[in-house]
Amino acid sequence: MTTLRSSLKLLSLLVIMLLPLLGLSQNNSDGTSKGSDKEEFFEPELKVEASEEAVKEMRKEIQAIQDEMDRMRVQLREYDDLSAPRIRKEIKRLVNFPENISEITLKNGTVVQGKIISEDLDKIIVQTNIGTLSLVQENIKELKPYDRLHADVVLKGDFEDQRHADSRVFIGQVKNKGLRRADFVRVRFRLHDRRTNIIAQDSSFISGEPYSFYSGVISESSLSSNESSLFRVEVKLPAGVDAKSISYVTYKVLFDEFN
Repeated sequence: MTTLRSSLKLLSLLVIMLLPLLGLSQNNSDGTSKGSDKEEFFEPELKVEASEEAVKEMRKEIQAIQDEMDRMRVQLREYDDLSAPRIRKEIKRLVNFPENISEITLKNGTVVQGKIISEDLDKIIVQTNIGTLSLVQENIKELKPYDRLHADVVLKGDFEDQRHADSRVFIGQVKNKGLRRADFVRVRFRLHDRRTNIIAQDSSFISGEPYSFYSGVISESSLSSNESSLFRVEVKLPAGVDAKSISYVTYKVLFDEFN
């Protein structure tokens, strides 16, 4: 800003200094010298018109320079108003950075995911999607950062249940809804009686994608993100068990995650 003002002042000073020279140059071009008495060569009207024309042209150039400098002043003022804290605030508003989420496993097997907002020797306060929870430190088995990039393989739609005298066959599809590849995906089915006892169980790997690990092991039951695959699980009934004793069926999708 200071440099622009100095340039404007210098330009104005140069214009003031050039005006007399313009008049002197016009006098010399007419063949007369300063203090000359030869009136026949002196044409004041022609000289004045030429000087005014030059001054008008110079004023136009100065006005154009002033307009350009005014525009630059406005831009500099807008730039000064956009301070560093404001820039950081705008970036934070436009870019949604994920918060630090922790995964807390309790001794009873419960897993809590949320942001720790306070912690002391006796308890920790966790902000979760369902509200704020207070957890006693003695009840915590493990606390670690939560990795959002996980596989999430679930059953896709309903499965077909084929009932036979000595077995049950389950056919269906699974889908990886997570953001990471799932390896060695298998589906396990359990047959229960009325008292929730397990009568029989079995599992089967899916017909997934082949994947070769660094160790040389090759898996044909991997499932990439957003991919689906078929499964077929046959659960044999133990000898002497009547199929009518089966009260209900439960299932679970199992998988591993490797780099």
